[in-house]
Amino acid sequence: MWWQRLIGRKATNRRDTAEINIWRLQSLFNNFRRILFLNNAVLEDMARMEQALGGEYIFDRAFLETSVRTLSSRVHHVTYNLNALTGNGNISLYDRYQDIRTILDDILAGNVRALAGAPVLPLSAVGWELEPLVGINLVCLAELRHHPGSRVVEGFIVTAEGVRALIAPARLPIETEPDDISTVGEVLAGIAEQFTVLLGNRKSMRFSVVATRLEGEEEMVKELGRFVLVPNESGTEVEIVPETSIFGELKKTGSQPWRKAIATPPAEDSSSVSACVLCLEEIIRTLCARLKEAEGGVIGQLAFFVRRAPPAIISGIVRTRTMTPGSPEGLSVTAKLHDAGDVGDTFLLHRTYPFDLMQSAITPHPAGYRFPDGHLATHEESTSGFMRGSAVVDGKILKRLAETAMTLERMMGSPVAVRWEYRKDDDCCITGLSPMPVVLEEISAEDLAREQEGAEILCRTGHIVQSGIAAGRVVHVTDEMRPADFPAGAVAVARAASPQLTPVLQRAAAIITEYGTTTGHLATVARELRLPAIFGVAGAMTLLLPGTEVTVDASSTTVYHGILETLLRHGAREMDLTPADPEYRTLRRLLRFIMPLNLIDPEAPNFSPGGCRTFHDIIHFCHEKAVDELAHFQERRPGLGTIRSRRMNLGVPMDIRVLDIGGGMAKGGAAAPEPGEVRSTPLAVFLEGLLDPKAWATEMPALGFRDIISSVPRSMGMLSGPLDSLGENLAIVSHDYMNLSLRLGYHFSVIDAHLGVDDSRDYVYFRFAGGLADPERRARRAGFIRDVLAAMEFKVSVKGDLVIGRLKFVDTTALRSALLILGALTAFSRQRDTGLYSDADTKILYTIFADTFLADYHRTVFPINQEHSPDLDALEDPGVADSASPFPIIGAGQ
Repeated sequence: MWWQRLIGRKATNRRDTAEINIWRLQSLFNNFRRILFLNNAVLEDMARMEQALGGEYIFDRAFLETSVRTLSSRVHHVTYNLNALTGNGNISLYDRYQDIRTILDDILAGNVRALAGAPVLPLSAVGWELEPLVGINLVCLAELRHHPGSRVVEGFIVTAEGVRALIAPARLPIETEPDDISTVGEVLAGIAEQFTVLLGNRKSMRFSVVATRLEGEEEMVKELGRFVLVPNESGTEVEIVPETSIFGELKKTGSQPWRKAIATPPAEDSSSVSACVLCLEEIIRTLCARLKEAEGGVIGQLAFFVRRAPPAIISGIVRTRTMTPGSPEGLSVTAKLHDAGDVGDTFLLHRTYPFDLMQSAITPHPAGYRFPDGHLATHEESTSGFMRGSAVVDGKILKRLAETAMTLERMMGSPVAVRWEYRKDDDCCITGLSPMPVVLEEISAEDLAREQEGAEILCRTGHIVQSGIAAGRVVHVTDEMRPADFPAGAVAVARAASPQLTPVLQRAAAIITEYGTTTGHLATVARELRLPAIFGVAGAMTLLLPGTEVTVDASSTTVYHGILETLLRHGAREMDLTPADPEYRTLRRLLRFIMPLNLIDPEAPNFSPGGCRTFHDIIHFCHEKAVDELAHFQERRPGLGTIRSRRMNLGVPMDIRVLDIGGGMAKGGAAAPEPGEVRSTPLAVFLEGLLDPKAWATEMPALGFRDIISSVPRSMGMLSGPLDSLGENLAIVSHDYMNLSLRLGYHFSVIDAHLGVDDSRDYVYFRFAGGLADPERRARRAGFIRDVLAAMEFKVSVKGDLVIGRLKFVDTTALRSALLILGALTAFSRQRDTGLYSDADTKILYTIFADTFLADYHRTVFPINQEHSPDLDALEDPGVADSASPFPIIGAGQ
């Protein structure tokens, strides 16, 4: 009969629906697992590139091309899988991928045009990616602005692209002339804007102009000339005064020597901006014309740095390495008064913290001479710290200059000469730097071996993060330490490679941690700073005691007791070679668009496809969005309620249904499985905490009328949800993955966790919301949960009664412990909001939970018996980005 056929068709449709949902679930998790797999592969590729940059092994151009090709393919597949997971919810991510890929290809081809932006940039807007257009010296100066305690002069740069635009109308031969070059008007307008910013409310000011040639055959950068723009009192005229230049060398080619020039702006312009613009344009055009004449028509890449140059009280140069015959090797500082001509003081300091003084040469002053601060040179009370009143600078300034100069040496990758000035209002200000050509003494293998054999080894283990050799005193670091309290030049030793330690790295000579991966954020920062770093040194906090002088040889993961001078000189020779190598510079440029992680906060407005500036940003964005999709997929896909799962027998007043998608439960288990049948590592650890009797020991408080009334809107919200999933607690698991959605009374939790053999892929995501009490008490419970998560080093955000926590890039023991405590917290926190009448109640509740459970944080949580769990990683092929599942859904249909 027709009605029989209709009923039969309906029954078939119900089965088809279940099968379709199961297939969709397979596809969903397969795409997620591919994102995890490919992200890990990308991080490993990045680590290999960074290890090459860090000096762990030699590389060539073929390595660079292969690495970029492999990385690009994997990042593209990650992007594909996220869109497959979210229903093409992030299509614009493909555009960002293609933009970055184009830049990488251009860098490999030697074309830096893709890096170009504005032809005139303030120093504050310069990053490592612009090094081909501004020079490594100005990049280091710009990066120094981010280091605590360092003052850098204000200024702007006419980039190589800006110089090209200015000389293009004269049709001077240059190496390349792109079609989309900036116009002269854009460059001059940019220069005028920057001069206006530097002038502020003043009518006139002295400016210094430094011309630099980028990337010579033998040198990273070469200074071509230094000029001063000197205005008259009204600012209507500005004179160009050359300080140093190569023009003396150009005279023999027939060029006229440089002549002072005066530029007069329009009468209606009361400031010196127009005059300064004309002078700077004259300097650029004249210098380029003379270079063309002297060097056969090819002028190469030039950049011009312009800065404020008010008269300084004291000025000088720090040279990070000196090799004076008959003197010990060290760091030298010169200091002279503005009215002393070329005569000044010279100081020689140790190159390692605390930068003690070794020698000094103080210039004598005539009787009755007064320094700018008013004290006499012969005054009995010394202001310099050298027990004599005639020294120009004191010991504090010397040590601060030494700290800054050694930081710049690490950034530059070679010994540097750092220019500095002292002004009453600015204290010590760094005004410029340049690479220092130093011929270092040969270190004999016999001397090096003899020193190392006689030295005490404190530890020899761990993973190389950034190679290099450094020395200093040990300082133990915690996340709570203020960066300003860390002594610059010391060796930082920490328990874990936490991102919170980033500011400390900017002051440290080296860093050693007990836990941490070579692909984490802190490892990236250490490589960026060229800071010797070793992670994964078991017992480092015990082996390396505070105050101990040590020498760190990160290349061999060895820490010696004491300062090994020969080893330090040997390390300096190695460092001095790499940055001038073309492949090295190409790799560093590539990594600027691969490694940095700019998208830190998933709640920030720029956490979007448009905010992705590097490959690391893209894979991090994909990972966060994939986790978010899974954390919410049960509410976003209400049809999953039709999939059959098994209700677990837990022995506590809580029901959890489990759906096994691959090795999460024992094969052939019962219809109502017990905890002993769980083979999913994250679920087993979570249940261990959930079923702890101590978490269920206390009685829940009674509910008042106000609580019931305030919960009515939330109750109605629950009833408006999908009936199929109302009240269901569902755990979707595999052998190393768990997505657990809990509805306990009037609060809702999601725990999403991956816990496998590779800790770089592991994470725990936790989300909690709801309650039956009034909003004030629900907020107190959210604060209690926030404090528990923060104690476990989760990254936590709270909005009302919504708590979101994320934990990743930590060791496996910490993740296991966190999952166990989240299990206990789930049971312990139920209905607690109804009893939190004051902040004091919240503190008491936290104390009880901390004493009961947090004391066990980081304790060993033993692995689960996997019983031949499938090796899913071996089944995944990153080169194939389809949605077919590589594993069966074991739990479905049982």
